[in-house]
Amino acid sequence: MKLATLKDGTRDGCLIVVSRDLKHALKADHIAPTLQAALDDWDYCAPQLEQLFNEVNARQSNRIFDVETKALMAPLPALTSSPTDPAS
Repeated sequence: MKLATLKDGTRDGCLIVVSRDLKHALKADHIAPTLQAALDDWDYCAPQLEQLFNEVNARQSNRIFDVETKALMAPLPALTSSPTDPAS
C-alpha cells in the first residue's frame, strides 16, 4: 500500500492512496484526514486504506485522479522548535 499527503492549504495536508505505478490516486480523507490520523488509529484505518489501494490499482472508482508530484507534500508535518526548546 502506498500513502501520500496531498497539499490542500492546511498544515497537515490530505491523505491519499497512490497506485503501484505512482500515477493515480484516491483521496482517503473519509477514512482519516491525515497520515498521522491514520497511523494513530491504524487497526481501524488499514483495512479500509488497503481496499482503496486495490480500487485505485484496478481503476474501480470515478474518484481516481492523476498524481502530480508537485501537488504532494512531506508525509508528516515538520516539527517546529519553540523558543523554549533547548535545541533552538
